[in-house]
Amino acid sequence: MALKGSADVPAGLKPIKPYISVAREHDVRDPVVAYFCRRFAMEKAMSMPNTQPEDKKFLMFLMTQLEKSKKELAGHEALKSEVVGQAQLENHALKVFLWADNEDRAGRFNKNVVKSFYTSSLLFDVMSTFEEPPEEIEKTKKYAKWKATYINQCLKSGETPQPGPLDDGLQPGKMFM
Repeated sequence: MALKGSADVPAGLKPIKPYISVAREHDVRDPVVAYFCRRFAMEKAMSMPNTQPEDKKFLMFLMTQLEKSKKELAGHEALKSEVVGQAQLENHALKVFLWADNEDRAGRFNKNVVKSFYTSSLLFDVMSTFEEPPEEIEKTKKYAKWKATYINQCLKSGETPQPGPLDDGLQPGKMFM
């Protein structure tokens, strides 16, 4: 189900590029998650001004890809039921987050940890395609984005990041462990 052909997101649609990237990464691993990422990207793009021809061409391509994916995934309960789809997406986002959080708390810092925190934050964003996520998820998303940025900056500057949450009240690990 990978996007082929017009796979590059045009500059006018830059805000959806991270979601398309996450979708591509999940095409084989979890096609349902990939579908929801693309659907979220399409919803987000539809609320943006798409005046450039390359934007419209990409959106038409994405719409076609979504329809094709929906047909291929027709047997999946996650596409038949919003509740099941939301639960599958939330479980996957939490799994990615908890892996990064465990690595962080163990003091193992690398680009995979940064990428996992960032990816989990994007997946938490995608959850809003169903309904407004609960406050705990919003806090976890905020923490994941902050932790990805913090660790990345530390790695770039040669500093050793502080494991786990700082004393700022954001401790999502307590919510899910």
